[in-house]
Amino acid sequence: MYRLFTTIILAVALLLGSCRGSSDIVDNGDKGPVVVAYVSGGQGKPLPDFDKVTHIDYAFGRVDSTFSRVCIENPARFREIADLKNEYNKTHSRQVRMQLSIGGWGSGRFSEMVADTAFRHAFVSDCKRIVEEYGIDGIDLDWEYPSSGVAGISSSEKDIDNFTLWVKELREALGEDRLLTIATISTARFIDFKAVDPYIDFYNIMSYDMAVAPYHHAPLKRFEVELLRDSLIGNLRMGFGFMDYPSDSVVAQQYGQMYQTPVILNQDYFRRFASKLSGDDNPLESKVAGQCTTEEAVMMHIAAGLNPAKLVMGMPFYGKSGGGVEYPLQPQFWETGDPGEGYQELWDEIAEVPYIADSTGKFVFGFENERSIRAKCRFAKEHNLLGAMYWEYCIDAGRSDTFRGKLINAVAEEILN
Repeated sequence: MYRLFTTIILAVALLLGSCRGSSDIVDNGDKGPVVVAYVSGGQGKPLPDFDKVTHIDYAFGRVDSTFSRVCIENPARFREIADLKNEYNKTHSRQVRMQLSIGGWGSGRFSEMVADTAFRHAFVSDCKRIVEEYGIDGIDLDWEYPSSGVAGISSSEKDIDNFTLWVKELREALGEDRLLTIATISTARFIDFKAVDPYIDFYNIMSYDMAVAPYHHAPLKRFEVELLRDSLIGNLRMGFGFMDYPSDSVVAQQYGQMYQTPVILNQDYFRRFASKLSGDDNPLESKVAGQCTTEEAVMMHIAAGLNPAKLVMGMPFYGKSGGGVEYPLQPQFWETGDPGEGYQELWDEIAEVPYIADSTGKFVFGFENERSIRAKCRFAKEHNLLGAMYWEYCIDAGRSDTFRGKLINAVAEEILN
């Protein structure tokens, strides 16, 4: 009966079109779309162009060895950017906001800090001190990931509940006029979103590093047919159409009770839904889409109960091989745009991303270019997401300044214009 009911709801929603109204638009403290640029603390890296962004997330702050204070990477650079941001805002009507992003891959000590009331309160106080002392606008949380030790850090099954306590206390300390955001894994795991959402301004979806060669790590789509429709968004947010897995299934164990998140979507579901939409039992599917796509990452966050208007879609400014596959001519390609003898640059029409293949056509290196970045930005705007985010402004893969400038300009032109 429940399956029949959910099927009827889904069909009606598809026929009626958009289920969203003005009540879905949230007040997140920012007017208009956002462009969030992560800016790393590396010595000698370029300073951001404030005309091209709305938000700067400085990477990174970390939990220090006492579990009670924030350790800022390259504090001199952090202060310089904060000062420049504040000077910029004095002479411009559009205000740029800046946050300290705390965490990053392999950054630990979170589990111990949030589990101890005294440590947690002291750390929250230090976050507030930094915001006030440096004149920045808030804190971004990038713990990768609560309850998971995949990055080689300490973890506990109590992390998710303790993370929620930390978020609540940070909001109380920072006040309503400061920003508090979270960088989230593409599959929307490891966070109790319904519990933290009242305290969070928006979410930066890390829709990258989602696969290794021979798959692209940041494909936009898996299918030619568009999955993320307004009617489906309404269906997802009401909780219909995704609850027909047995409670003891692998999917439920992976995405359900273990991580206290209601996300139970997988590739099989997406294929079945694409088949329904296209009327084809075998809908055309990208060969370079692996574990997850950007479109699916957004859907998983909506299924977790989040409003699309609070979602910021992440994009990588770097390329990726992996899986035992390497592209040896990467430095040459970044500098000249020539993939080199024995290699060719190709474009996947469905996933809307470029990649390098060897002479046999084997995928060896996935990356982004101006065309793919613009496609992702248009996708974000078409689906009424809050905006776009990228890692990172300074490029961590050796790209030329000219290439970097094209990507930064493309995001600003598509999102802010």
